[in-house]
Amino acid sequence: MAPLNSAGQLATLTYRSNASPSFSPDELGPLLEVSRVRNRAASVTGLLIYDDGRFFQWLEGPPDKLDNVWNVIRRDPRHTDVEVLDHSPTSDRVFGQWDMKLASKAARPAVSPDHPVVLSPELVGALFENPAKASSLLAKIPAARAGIKSIPGDAEAQDRKILRTLVEHQVVPTLVARHRSERPRLPLAHPRAAELAQLLVAADPADAFALLDLLQAEAGSIALTSATVSEPAARSLGELWARDDCAEVDVVLGLGRLHAGIHRVELGPKLVTTTGKPLRAVLVAPQPGEVHMLGAALDAEVLWRDGWDIQCEFPDSDAALSGLVSKQWFDAIDLSLSTAFRRDHWLPRMAQTIALARRASLNPEIVVVVGGRVFYEHGANAATVGADADSMTALHISQTVRKSIQDR
Repeated sequence: MAPLNSAGQLATLTYRSNASPSFSPDELGPLLEVSRVRNRAASVTGLLIYDDGRFFQWLEGPPDKLDNVWNVIRRDPRHTDVEVLDHSPTSDRVFGQWDMKLASKAARPAVSPDHPVVLSPELVGALFENPAKASSLLAKIPAARAGIKSIPGDAEAQDRKILRTLVEHQVVPTLVARHRSERPRLPLAHPRAAELAQLLVAADPADAFALLDLLQAEAGSIALTSATVSEPAARSLGELWARDDCAEVDVVLGLGRLHAGIHRVELGPKLVTTTGKPLRAVLVAPQPGEVHMLGAALDAEVLWRDGWDIQCEFPDSDAALSGLVSKQWFDAIDLSLSTAFRRDHWLPRMAQTIALARRASLNPEIVVVVGGRVFYEHGANAATVGADADSMTALHISQTVRKSIQDR
């Protein structure tokens, strides 16, 4: 979809799709909150309608930012049969007060915590019977309020929810962005990291292992090796793929060789605790569905050597991850995306994973730390996915988890 090009003008986009699979009321809440954070950052407003496994959404905002948001939405695997109904310029916002409002014709939809709304069955029916008229039908909502009924509720409880949402999704992200300069400074990647990536996809890995052994010995610790050698080499593998210099299977092979190379040199002893206190327990796992496990392996190795009680798992679904934290006490979850590829379109999925894990956890104050290339390159931060902190490299994972637990 080509962007609309007019300086200073706004654009609207309306689409429909089918949920895959259908969302429960509990799952709609996290979906909405992630959408609101993303849209607020992009100055995009709108309305999302969910009914019986079907989505209708109106989006509006600056054309370039609207297209960026749309590119994330259209690639989201949680819906299929995505069909754009309208994409056009406009001079005014229709939903200017709503960074994203969720609506349904259900009696009590799981909607935003400020002013939940219910659409009349007539309006929902008209939308599905006449999808070509979706834009004109939705545009009438704020002006006439004809299709919306308020849900009565406890005003004080609503005010508390509004305040909590304001703090979590406006104040905290603003403070995080303002103080990003206070984050630990990253060491420079080793100048031979890109060379290592080339060797990792060669037919014979002998030269790659020889260079990796040398660079690991120079670094002297697994944490520093991760930050200056392994993670930069993984990103270089991703760049090779982006330039069509190798296939994705080569990237997987290269990451596997990097993983194997971690254990070729013994880099520093495991920290032995003498306090007598139980070790803090950390569940280390890649995002369910993530096939690149190098980030989780590096974090697990660093945390283990730093004296944490580590359990490294590779759950294949949100349910599997939630099952782990529901049966065993963990102080923190370290959840990672690929170190080689950006996973921007996975962020809503990660936000849902985190929300479900928090709900299932035996520890109501469980800390969640996230990592991966998308966080390293500042394309996202912890607030984007509802986590407590993000760690841009394994070098800082231990201090990030420790500080997050203390702050919690």
